[in-house]
This record gives sequence, structure tokens and C-alpha cells, in this order.
Amino acid sequence: MEAPDQGMVARAGADQVAEAYHEFMRGRQLEDRGDIEGAIAALQRAMKLDPKSADIPGELAGLYARQSRVREAIDASNAALAVNPAHGEANRVLGSIYASLADRDTNSPAGGGQENYRQLALVHLEKSLASSSPITAAGVRLTIARIHMQASAFDKAIPVLRQLLADEPWLPQGVAMLAQAYTEAGQTASAIALLEEAVAIEPSFYESLASAYEKDERWPEAARAYEQASEQSPRDLALKTRWAFALLSIPGNTGAKRARDLLVEITGASPTEAWPLYLLARAERALGDLDASEASARRLLAISPGSTSGAHALAQVLEARRQWPALIEALEPVAAKPLRGREGDTALILTHLGFAYLEVGRDADAVAAFERASTLDPSDGATRVYLAQALVAAKQYDRALTLVRAVRQADAKDSRLARLEADALKGLGRFAEGTAVLTKIAETSPSDVEAAQNLAEYYASAQSYAEAAAVLKTVLARFPDNPNVLFQYGAMLERQSLHAEAEKVFRQVLARSPEHGPTLNYLGYTLVERGGRLDEAVALLKRAVALDPFNGAYLDSLGWAYFKLGQLDLAEPNLRAAAEQLPGDSVVQDHWGDLLAKRGRHADAVEAWRRALAGDGEQLDRAAVERKLSDALNKLGKR
Repeated sequence: MEAPDQGMVARAGADQVAEAYHEFMRGRQLEDRGDIEGAIAALQRAMKLDPKSADIPGELAGLYARQSRVREAIDASNAALAVNPAHGEANRVLGSIYASLADRDTNSPAGGGQENYRQLALVHLEKSLASSSPITAAGVRLTIARIHMQASAFDKAIPVLRQLLADEPWLPQGVAMLAQAYTEAGQTASAIALLEEAVAIEPSFYESLASAYEKDERWPEAARAYEQASEQSPRDLALKTRWAFALLSIPGNTGAKRARDLLVEITGASPTEAWPLYLLARAERALGDLDASEASARRLLAISPGSTSGAHALAQVLEARRQWPALIEALEPVAAKPLRGREGDTALILTHLGFAYLEVGRDADAVAAFERASTLDPSDGATRVYLAQALVAAKQYDRALTLVRAVRQADAKDSRLARLEADALKGLGRFAEGTAVLTKIAETSPSDVEAAQNLAEYYASAQSYAEAAAVLKTVLARFPDNPNVLFQYGAMLERQSLHAEAEKVFRQVLARSPEHGPTLNYLGYTLVERGGRLDEAVALLKRAVALDPFNGAYLDSLGWAYFKLGQLDLAEPNLRAAAEQLPGDSVVQDHWGDLLAKRGRHADAVEAWRRALAGDGEQLDRAAVERKLSDALNKLGKR
């Protein structure tokens, strides 16, 4: 047989390629018209006519992908790559499919797990970049960056996104992703710098900038950025809520008034949203409007009766007022409810309860509350410290010592923990060991004023007032302008009956810090007890109460001054409030008993004096109280 003419073969091949090109273009036209099956058929004919072309199966792969026909898209892509492994469109399609499968991590025709899909996606997408157009390359880089970020490989995502923005400056999605990558990588300053430039071009980035400031705890800047973002979206209540949160986080409560005004607006428009109501209660409390704060907290509890945030907000109001019985009544039902998946919230409520129990002398209940809180949220080391404190109060000194020593292993220089260890040792009759613990901390941490104060207070707890004063005198040589140390020194002098010296020190404190509440109270009470300057005492004590209107010690001092002046109508509300707040304070209960007896309410006075005798016993003349109790019982005929 005669061999075929080579020219004829070439012409036939050229005709097939031309026909293939015709079918290829026809496929594109049919897809544009919505005839998908016709387009597929045309491209399949083109593949048969020109099997050496990678472009045709690459085009078909893209068509299948646009129709979400994953299996066919994968097969067509692989067919294209069999001809040309570097084919851009086929690699892009295959990479995009694997990226999608990695998102879903479902059973797929390709098999493999999520990490395997990510790796396959990255291989194909990076190959596609070599031949991608600028527009296509932008989408590919976004996908590559997203894959890295899903795997928390932010260090790999950052250079990809930088290149993207070099090619497509200020592409919104690219800016947002790069800012997020910087933030997640701990490069908050870079995120902020990027977004500060971005907002000058596109104001919609103010919200992202505010979030970055918030992440960096730059609260004034966060508040300003949220304000700018809110101007772009004035009806976005969630955005305004974040703005209010930033305002409330500014130190010194300087943003509290603006936050309250925002939150009044937000809660008026959306009255059943819990978070804004909680923040409103917080803002009102920061502004000193405890009645309004309580009302907001109770609104939140009414909307969501099991809400721990509502209970927390209410607890903070009641704590500010030192209304411990009311706090216990409000929180016990909430703490009793199991909140699966919200153990940390329950632990917070239990912590509030634990401190309230301590204040009213229910030490065993405090131990139980802190034990449960520690079990629910073992990651919160502070709860273990609170538990140790409660164990000391409950006189479970062995347990307290074991616990606090375990906690101190992680922070041996914490002066508060050292004081708890010393208190436990003192309870076990090992006062000298406790002194050694606190002395070591004070000597090894000379810049820690609290460490020295703890040592002085420890001496004072054993009525070693001269030793306490000596410690504080040494501290004053290093910190002469510290009003708290100077006040404490004055108190130790007064406890030694060095009244003139103590008064001189107290007046030094007030000359430097006229609003130092503890000094106003102590000096005022001292003047009352010494007699002769009751009017001045009342003036000092009224200033103290004005600074801290719910401080039971201050209220007792002021009420006692009025009592000494014979102004019983003024004395009674102050002494009553103090007695209700401090049921375990022996002196406070004694004062309340004297007022009741003066009013002729002998039965009530008897109960007050019994509480005085059962209380802490500090600074109490037990013999005098017992005589008053006996006399009252005689008058009642109950002797």
C-alpha cells in the first residue's frame, strides 16, 4: 500500500484543530445563552477533535465547576493537567475545589481529610498563579490566604496578602484579611497601621480599626473609631453597643455618661436584648446611680430569669451598697440551677455568693461556694485563693495552709498569699512561723508596700501594736508620701493610746489627702470616743460617709457621734444600716444595742448585745456588754 501524502495528513490535522476551535468557541457561546448541556457537548467534541489541547478540558473543568458538578470538574481538570501539568485554569479549578472540600471536610470523590485537601488546594493554586491574569490572581491569592488562616498559619498568609495588596492596592477583602492575619499573629500594631491608612481611603474600615484598637486595649481610640463606624451605619445597634462597651472600658469612667446615653437609646429600640441591658446597668453603676443600675439589672432578669449576666449585674449593685443578705437571697436560686456549658458563669455567681457569706459570718457556706466555683472553673486560680481565705475564716486552718502553700508554689512573692499562709499558721498557734513568712516577703520585696503593710497588720492582729508601728515607721522612711501607710501608722499609735501623736499623724494625712476616707473615719471616731469635740467629729464623719455612703463602718461612726450628742433621730438610721450590714462586728452591734435600749426597745437591745458577744470580739469591752445585757434581761423579767 502506498504511504499517505504527508501534506494531506497535515491539512487533515489542521482541519481538525480548526473544527475543535470552532466547537470550543461554540461551547462558550452556548454557556452564555444558558444552554449548559449544549456547551458541554460542544467542548467534549472539541476534546475529541484536538486531544492534545489542555485548554479545552481546562475550559470544560471551569464550566463544570460553575455548575457545582464537582466530580466532572475534577476529571476534566486532571485531563487538562495530563496534557500540561502547569495549565493555569485547570490548576485554579482543581485548587478551588479542594479548598471548598477542606471547608466542608465531607466525604468526597477525591477522598482524604481536611488537611490533605488544604495541601492539594495549595499545590494547585500556587501553580495556577504563573499564568493567571491580574484579576484571577487576586482571587487565587485570597483563597490561598484563607486556607492558611483556616489552618492558623498566619505567618504564611501575611506575605500572600501583602503581595495581593501590592498588585491590587486597598482591595477591601484583602485589607480585611491582612488586618485579621496581623491581629491573630499577635502583630496588632501592624494591623492598626494598615487600617489607619485604609480608613483614609475607605471609611467602611473604621469598624475593623476599632476592633484592632479594642484587641490592643486602646479604649479611647477604639471608642472614637466605633463612633466613626457608627456614623457610616447609624442604624446598626450592634455597632453602637460595641461603641458603648469601649467607652465603658476607658479608665476612670470618663466615657460612662456617653455610654449610658447610647445604651438608653439602644435598649429603647431593642428592649429584649440582654447584652445592652447589662452594659446599661454597668454604666449607671459607674455614674453612681445605683437605683437605676438595679432597675436595669432586674429588667434583664425579668427578660431572662436564668441570666447569669443579670444576676452578676444585680450582685455588683448590691455589693456596692453592701446589702449582703439581699445579695444572697437574689443569687442563691441562680447558683442552684445547673447551667451546662456555662460553668464559668455559675462560678462567677458563686464567687459573689462566697464573699457575701463571709460578710455575714456564714463561713462554712462561703467555703462550700468557693469549692464549687473552683470545681466548675479550675482554670481560675483566683478562686483557690478565695477558698483559702474562706477556710481561714471558717477556722479550717490545716486545709487553708495546705491549699495556700500549693498556690504559693506558682507565685512565692505574692504578698497576699503570704498573708493567708501566715493567718493559717496563726490559727494553728504558730504565730512566729507566720511572722517569719511575712518578714521574708517584706525584706525580699522592699518595693512592695503591701508586703510591709501585711506584716504590720499581722502584728496588730495579735495586739502587738508597737511592733506594727515600728514596721510602718520603717516603710514611711521609704514611702513618706503614701497616705495609706501613714494612716496605718497613725492607727497603730492610737491603739497604743498615744492619742496626741496619732491625731497629729491623721491630720498630716488629711493635709495631703483631704478625701482620704479611712482617716476621716478613724479620726472622727477617735474624737467621739475621747469626747469634747463631737461637732468636729460629726463634720469629719459626714465627709467620710459622703465619699462612701454604704460603708457600714463609716455609718456606725457617724451614728455613734450623733448618739453621743443625744441626737437619736439622726443616730438611728445610721446605726441600723451599719448593724444590718455588719452582723458579726461586735462594736457595731454594741452601739446598735445602746441605741435600742435608749429608745426603750430592750428586747431588741438584748438581741443586738448577744450578737455583739458572739461576734468578732475586736475592741469590745465584754464585761460592760454583759452587764448591759443582764440589766436589760432584768427589766424584761427574763433573768
